[in-house]
Amino acid sequence: MSIPTKSVKITPAIMIGGSGTRLWPLSRSNMPKQFLQLVDDRSLFQNTLARVNDAMFSAPWLLTSRAFIDMVNVQARQMEQEFAGIVLEPLQRGTAAALAAVAVAASEGDADALVLAMPADHVIDDPALFLEAVKKAVPLAESSKIVTFGIVPTEPETGFGYIRPGEPYVVDGEELGALVNQPGGFLEKPDLERAKQFVEMGYLWNAGIFLFRASALVEELKRHAPAVYEAVAASIAGGTSRDLGSHMLLMPAEEHFARCPLDIPIDTAVLEKSANVAVVPCDDIGWADIGSLSALWDISDKDENGNVLRGDSFVSQSRNCLVHAQSGRRVVLSHIEDIMVIDSEDAVVVLPKAQAQRVKEIVNSLKKMDAPEVSFTRSALKSWGAVKIDRSYGDSQVCAVSFQGKNSVTYMVSGAERETWLLHGDQRAEYGVDGHFTPFVSGNPVSFSRGQVVTIRNASGLSEFTYVRKDPDLNWKIDDWFPQVAEVEAPKVRLG
Repeated sequence: MSIPTKSVKITPAIMIGGSGTRLWPLSRSNMPKQFLQLVDDRSLFQNTLARVNDAMFSAPWLLTSRAFIDMVNVQARQMEQEFAGIVLEPLQRGTAAALAAVAVAASEGDADALVLAMPADHVIDDPALFLEAVKKAVPLAESSKIVTFGIVPTEPETGFGYIRPGEPYVVDGEELGALVNQPGGFLEKPDLERAKQFVEMGYLWNAGIFLFRASALVEELKRHAPAVYEAVAASIAGGTSRDLGSHMLLMPAEEHFARCPLDIPIDTAVLEKSANVAVVPCDDIGWADIGSLSALWDISDKDENGNVLRGDSFVSQSRNCLVHAQSGRRVVLSHIEDIMVIDSEDAVVVLPKAQAQRVKEIVNSLKKMDAPEVSFTRSALKSWGAVKIDRSYGDSQVCAVSFQGKNSVTYMVSGAERETWLLHGDQRAEYGVDGHFTPFVSGNPVSFSRGQVVTIRNASGLSEFTYVRKDPDLNWKIDDWFPQVAEVEAPKVRLG
């Protein structure tokens, strides 16, 4: 099982993972920040896809988990941008395992393949300058260096790790970057005083973006992180692949992948031990890793009073506030300064901007209360459309379900005693039970009982339903609704 590559081009590998609770309530475990529209009308993942839509790259590979497969497919389709395939991580094991999976699979296709690995949730305001940095890094990667991209600091930041550049790397009289010598080449997040010293000494922020020859990273993994390499290599060798027409799906074997040490970052596994690491500085590319709600205010466009307003909001006599309204309600602020208001679909958070880090404490307290809002949204994107819980009352949940295009879903009714579908307007759709299909009639409810296998099939561009779950199991999360019938006995990825 390997990633087919074209050695004349760089193969992007976009890493799509993480739980996303640092930006709660905007970001949740089932809807982390990479899928949110935080800075413009595209998600961070979609902006990352657009960043590698350049002649220097082949079609990207996406590294993600089963939980995010629907959102990946939907948001890529919205961009009308092709990708070569998906490497489906069976378990979350940290960036060392993730990059090992990419490197091992790519090297089996082409040992000389150059791979650009990057997270899906970073902001880069000037993609052209970033691509210039990537071009500068190519000679270093071709000489078997693992190249990391260092961000020139704009301030003493305590939330990032730092890189200490060493001897300059010069080709034909041009300084392309610098070697990174160990020990001390990679430094953990400092306190403020040390951060000031790091900036004065010309150290760089560690962006977690890498360019490498696939075989070079494999060799460094063998040398410095053999447990990671052996588990991942066995997982790739024992995995399966499927050609889905539009892209490939590589599925490493879970039983081998599970042997990877838990939560080991690539920095500690390899980079802090290797003699073959280099850094290319990136200046003025507008890089940001949005790690808090206040960081979202920092990087966003502001009005004349320093307010950042998204959604249906109105401010009067207010300064330096952040309003993010996505519930459909209008949020009004008056005579307020330095306040953040996040009005999500099921939670409202109000706190001083200077106390943004308190969100972590809030989330921990809510977890102790088993509050479902901590991890799960009331809506979910599906490969065929979308689902949203409108309200709950008595023994029922009332939801909205929409189908986009001529799509269908086949599933077994579960998680509720009975469900009822009501088609709206003059849209066309049909339902099938035991292979017999019947058209929905607008306004006429159709009910199914627990255990029935049902197919809902859309016959128009858009079909919208009111969907009522009777006696629902409230422990079921919205992400678990409508599993494909093939998944009912042994859960697997929905391929869409």
